[in-house]
Amino acid sequence: MNHSPASCWKVLSTVLALLSAVPLTAAGAGPLASLAQSEWGFPGEAGEHARFVQFGANNTVAGHLGCNRFTGGYTFRDGELKIGPLASTRMACLPERMRREQEFATVLGEAHTAEASAAKLILKDVDGTVLAELVRRDAD
Repeated sequence: MNHSPASCWKVLSTVLALLSAVPLTAAGAGPLASLAQSEWGFPGEAGEHARFVQFGANNTVAGHLGCNRFTGGYTFRDGELKIGPLASTRMACLPERMRREQEFATVLGEAHTAEASAAKLILKDVDGTVLAELVRRDAD
């Protein structure tokens, strides 16, 4: 058996490549094991009006609805996600921004399950209907 440094590096690089392709889910393709310390937003949105949600340690959640900031709590057990109750600031913005903000607040309130890969978080309602597909904002 060849144990040269070059062959060891080749095996190690292959293993690392395979591990980097594994989604951030529990064993197999099941629901996400933990949302803690992650941040998710809508694709293509950036800047001060970007909508996003941050899942913190200790079941805290915070983020930006598009105009107003929010904070609250969340639970994630056995594949089920519950976000809220939430508190938010009450600034007024242009009607289109307020509409998008309300849509996102509704998504967060109706989210029942979450599925994630290394780059995408899919929020679904109690019937399994996709409410939103968010992208990871804090990954390097």
